[in-house]
Amino acid sequence: MVIIHTLSFIASRFKLTIYTNQADFLRRQLSDVQIISLNHLKVMRIPIFMNLYNYRKIAKILNTDKSDAVLIGHNSAPIALWLTKTCFQYVYQMHEMLGLDKKTGFGKILQRIDEYLILRGIRASKASFVVSAPIMQYLELHNGQNLYLTPHCVDLKKFTKPSFSDIHKGIIRKKEQGYFIVCYTGWISEERGIQLMLESLYFALLKDHKILFVIAGSDILRTREINSYFRERNLEDNIICLGKIDSEFIPGVISLSDVCLSILEDNPVYQMSPPQKVIEYMASGKPVIANKIQTHTTLITNDYDGFVTENNPVMISDRILFLKANPEIYKQMSENVLKSASKYDTSEVYKELEEVIDKILNN
Repeated sequence: MVIIHTLSFIASRFKLTIYTNQADFLRRQLSDVQIISLNHLKVMRIPIFMNLYNYRKIAKILNTDKSDAVLIGHNSAPIALWLTKTCFQYVYQMHEMLGLDKKTGFGKILQRIDEYLILRGIRASKASFVVSAPIMQYLELHNGQNLYLTPHCVDLKKFTKPSFSDIHKGIIRKKEQGYFIVCYTGWISEERGIQLMLESLYFALLKDHKILFVIAGSDILRTREINSYFRERNLEDNIICLGKIDSEFIPGVISLSDVCLSILEDNPVYQMSPPQKVIEYMASGKPVIANKIQTHTTLITNDYDGFVTENNPVMISDRILFLKANPEIYKQMSENVLKSASKYDTSEVYKELEEVIDKILNN
């Protein structure tokens, strides 16, 4: 949803047309924006040639439309190599350049080729907006130029004054019953600490039964696994697994929670790619409990607006129980979180992005 948020801001400042292979999804998210589908492009069986074919084909389409400039997500950065008009890049993660999986053989060669092409596309652009300092450093080492730090951000009002619907009713009932609510939103995987989170909640519940775990973002299989984990331990009353829900419901889920979790595997990708969810948690004024990794320590100040711990379920559960047992400390930490979040408001973060695009286009 990071891309949706960025596109929404750009659409509010410039006339925007989006070319995409996810047209139906984007039309639901950005109803006032012209969306043009690219699903007609043929797919070739050989990965390298398929990508190059599509990059060139898309560049040809973009070169013939009436736009003044093109903004590309870094995963499609090589399109810039064939563009004849001004191009900007938005670099929001490292997954496509470094890869999450430890590939060997031919897979590793393909990963290196993808990285090479993406870096060439970024270098061919007039300006690149980058979400973290570590990613900027990586790009600078690879001769990237005209880089602008543009951190993840949110519309703070959406999170400080969220709306509620039927999907939130179960959480509201539990809150009225006095449960302390622990929340996780986002993609569910082992790399994002699902097993560690489940164990942490289990250890906390052994000491205090008035804790509820709310999780949003799991697919059908993960939802079944999470519910089974709690059911097998006779803890059905302590889990609400919402599955995949629309982003419009996320602010309400976080707002009803007391504390939020963010766990990331300590690998080169996550060390540089900051999680958007932490900004959303903080925008709601919720202390964040996270594991010790560079992207967390740059966002969270330990013992001030959250806790940064080791990858240890006992330590994480201890922090949950500490906040529940100390309402005054919890209140102060929540106030600190809101102070920290103030610098991540969209209008502030994207101010330079708008100015840079304006300056380059006007020149």
